[in-house]
Amino acid sequence: MNLEQHILTECYVDTLLVRTLVPPKERYNHQKSCNNVLKTMREKFTEKAVFGIIDADKKLSNFDDFSLLKTHNEQLSIYKHKEKSHYIVKIGKAAEDFILKNAKKYNIELSKYNLPSDLESLKKRTKQQNSLKNPDLEHLFSALKQVENSDFYKLAQWIELFKENPYDFEKKVV
Repeated sequence: MNLEQHILTECYVDTLLVRTLVPPKERYNHQKSCNNVLKTMREKFTEKAVFGIIDADKKLSNFDDFSLLKTHNEQLSIYKHKEKSHYIVKIGKAAEDFILKNAKKYNIELSKYNLPSDLESLKKRTKQQNSLKNPDLEHLFSALKQVENSDFYKLAQWIELFKENPYDFEKKVV
């Protein structure tokens, strides 16, 4: 079963992040907003396992049915629907904050990747559709994934684990 369409991403940079960490055979399911991720889960994946990745910066509608399953740290948590095999990963406050904090924590210089090291400048680079094809971000994400305990490494593990065990994910999540 190809579960790539069961992995929902919120924004362009989240889509690039997931695509870089765990390259798909085809493509992941880009949704354009946190609430669209939740709406798509409810409406199109009613009885199917689904895995959403969103920023933690927005007030979500209809999130009361989810409870915390696992926290990696303050930048990465996963929630499970109370009754269904629906999972939501919340990253950072926003994707850009997630990137900056991980780079700083692991002493990775963003300038090495031709990227700005301040939040507002980084947002200007990630909020555009062309960020889906940004090799500088891809190289940075790949470097951060190589750091064994980083959020990028853990997120890649969770995505792979979901793809391998979509209906038993909560029993296997580490």
